[in-house]
Amino acid sequence: MAHFTVETRSGARHEVTGRDGATLLKAIRKAGIEELTAQCGGGCACATCHVFVTLPEGGTAPPVSPGESRMLATSRNRTLASRLACQLKLETALDGMLVVLAPEEAGDF
Repeated sequence: MAHFTVETRSGARHEVTGRDGATLLKAIRKAGIEELTAQCGGGCACATCHVFVTLPEGGTAPPVSPGESRMLATSRNRTLASRLACQLKLETALDGMLVVLAPEEAGDF
């Protein structure tokens, strides 16, 4: 199980727990946080589940895949901490991370 904090666009923080292997998007939604549009349903075909991830000290995350990188390239808000919540699978190494929801962009539904 991974325990992490989600910061919404309004600045509210929520403690979330997700099972290993689940996507970050599913864990956030299961926690009742509905701000991520995920217009494509989690298929890495849009960037409406864009988040900024700060890993805990010593934590590691799988690298961004080429497909995820292409989708993130469409965002004006991309940073080195950018990930798509539909593509990041939870694992113990992510325990303690901070996830901040990226600002909505024009064209997001």
